[in-house]
Amino acid sequence: MLGVIAFVIGIPCGIYCLTLDGGASLDGVLILGGVIVFFPFLVIDRVLVKHIKPFKLSIFELTFSLIVLFCYSIQQSYL
Repeated sequence: MLGVIAFVIGIPCGIYCLTLDGGASLDGVLILGGVIVFFPFLVIDRVLVKHIKPFKLSIFELTFSLIVLFCYSIQQSYL
C-alpha cells in the first residue's frame, strides 16, 4: 500500500518540479526517474501478493532490505 501511495504522490510532485526554473527543475527529473525505476518493483510486488501471503512476503522483503543495507554499510566502510 505504501508503494502505491509513493507512486501516486511522486508523479504530481515530479511534474510540478519540472515546471520550476533553474536547478529546481532537476528535482523533477530525479523524482520522475525514481518513479520510473520504482514501477517494475511495484508490479512485481503486486504479482507476488497474489501468490504468496502478504505477511510472508513482508517478512521476505524486510529480510532482503536488511541484507542490502548490511552489504551497503560494509561497502561504505571500505571506501
